[in-house]
Amino acid sequence: MTITFSEVPGALRYPGVYIEIDGSQAGLGGDLPQVLLVGQKLPAGTAPAGEVIRITGTEDAATKFGAGSMLAQMAAAYRRADSTLDLWALPYADAGAGQAATGTITVNAAATASGTLTLYIAGKPVQASITAAASLADTATAIAAAVNAAGPDIPVTASATAAVVTLAARHAGGCGNSIDLRLGLYGEAVPDSLVVTIAGMTGGAGDPLPGDLPALIGERWFRYVALGINDNATLAAWHTESQRRYRVPVQAGFRAFTAYRGTYEQAAAFGETKNYEHISTSWLSLNPPTPWEAAATITGAAALKLYNSPVISLEGTALPGLVADESYNDFTIGNSLLYKGISILEAGRDGSVYIKRLISMYQYRSDGSADDAYLDINIAEVMERIRYEQRIGAIQKFRGTVAAKTNEGFRPGLRITTEDSVRAYLLSLYKNVLMAEYGWVQAYDYYKGTLVVEQDADNPSRFNFRDDPVITSPFYIIAGRSQFRRAVPNV
Repeated sequence: MTITFSEVPGALRYPGVYIEIDGSQAGLGGDLPQVLLVGQKLPAGTAPAGEVIRITGTEDAATKFGAGSMLAQMAAAYRRADSTLDLWALPYADAGAGQAATGTITVNAAATASGTLTLYIAGKPVQASITAAASLADTATAIAAAVNAAGPDIPVTASATAAVVTLAARHAGGCGNSIDLRLGLYGEAVPDSLVVTIAGMTGGAGDPLPGDLPALIGERWFRYVALGINDNATLAAWHTESQRRYRVPVQAGFRAFTAYRGTYEQAAAFGETKNYEHISTSWLSLNPPTPWEAAATITGAAALKLYNSPVISLEGTALPGLVADESYNDFTIGNSLLYKGISILEAGRDGSVYIKRLISMYQYRSDGSADDAYLDINIAEVMERIRYEQRIGAIQKFRGTVAAKTNEGFRPGLRITTEDSVRAYLLSLYKNVLMAEYGWVQAYDYYKGTLVVEQDADNPSRFNFRDDPVITSPFYIIAGRSQFRRAVPNV
């Protein structure tokens, strides 16, 4: 007998036709990646804090985390950028000792003509009807009422005392300090003679503690994570978890995305203190979007592209819903931040926003020397994907076989794995799939020449291999030197 059966017994004399069905080699791979949103919920949300939960849509997110909550806004922002991948959330309640950020709008002079005052809060418009000759206190009351009537998507509530409108963030914690307040984002006129002074949001403190992430997340493989909470303690905890999941034995890592709002100096200082190969932080400058909505948008825009091709350049990827009135397109600042672990965005002439370059926050070796091994966020992603292809293919091809060092004349049909068969599998995968079909790798001859496969000397059931894949890279730069002449040279 030259065929090995799994179900049909060898000791068989009873008449009949026996055909076993084996689907072990039929799988064509592919799955639907899962994305995790991490952020704060409001008490009105029905979902328990600290438990990962599936999101079926934006209305579902508003129900589970509270309308106007950080997570509800993140879910809406993510779905504007991607409607395909499965979406989950890890909700945190506001810290019990947390303080909500506050800001003020002071009415300094009354309007002499009726009109509309357009206030933008986190880039979202609030229109207050202003009556001519109304008192300062009445004008402040009208502004506060307009803010509260604008709906839960406005991340603050308002109250008025005398001529001062006080805005309070819906969430406690440092997140509220990043809520942008401004007038006339698109040049809207202010009613005649009306003068108001805006004091930005400050005083937010006390972010939720990240907790025991391995226990909170469980065994589910989330490929991409949007971090709406991005204080130092939170990023450090997610960095530790990203390394644990990337390494053996878990081998199910993720890329995490967050955003930082502040000046260049603040962003540079923030980035220089981090060294996280699986986390990407994008600089928002002082533009209107909240960091949590920007993080969700960037995750949604990048995730699908990275899943389709982990080596593709993300430059020019649109970030729907984000707006910018301050240009990101400063070469000196942008280039500097790319050396400090901070990713950069690009503003269009109409205020729309695009990815310029997404890098990881990894910058240094353990001795403090500079290292760009994981510069672009694509690098960890493509190596994860290569490993996944190798693992799944090896399981499909070799599981349930016999191990032998070499083929010494075994009869055809025996399922025996040897050093040569493992080597042939890895070479075929590299050349025909990873290189020819996917375009993730290159230099096949080099790979073939450096590949080492051996049966373990102490454990004959185990094969060890060492390979040296040469990955392709996202395209970003062309550099040239044009040396012109004014006359044809004599040769």
